[in-house]
Amino acid sequence: MPNAKLENLLILALAATAKEREKSQALGTGYIPSAKSWELIVKYHGSLERLESDVISIEPLISGYCIATVREDFIDAFAQLDEVEYIEKPKRLYFE
Repeated sequence: MPNAKLENLLILALAATAKEREKSQALGTGYIPSAKSWELIVKYHGSLERLESDVISIEPLISGYCIATVREDFIDAFAQLDEVEYIEKPKRLYFE
C-alpha cells in the first residue's frame, strides 16, 4: 500500500522507468539522474536538520516547509519519519 504522506504524482514518478521520465516533463521534474536523487517539497514539524547526511540534504524554508534532496532509495524511510507530514514533487511553471 502506498504511503499516504506521498503525493500521487510522486508515487507515479518513483514507479516510472528512466525512459518514461524523459518523455514526460511532469514525471521528471525534480529528479537528479547523476545522483539518483529527488528534490522534494516537504511539509514537516519539529526539526529535520539532524537528518543531514550523504543521502539527505535539507534546505529549510518558512512555515514548516523545506526542500529536501533525498536519494531515491531512501524516500520511503524518509516519509516514515514522524516529523514529516507530506511530501510532493516540484512542479514546472508555465507562463502564457
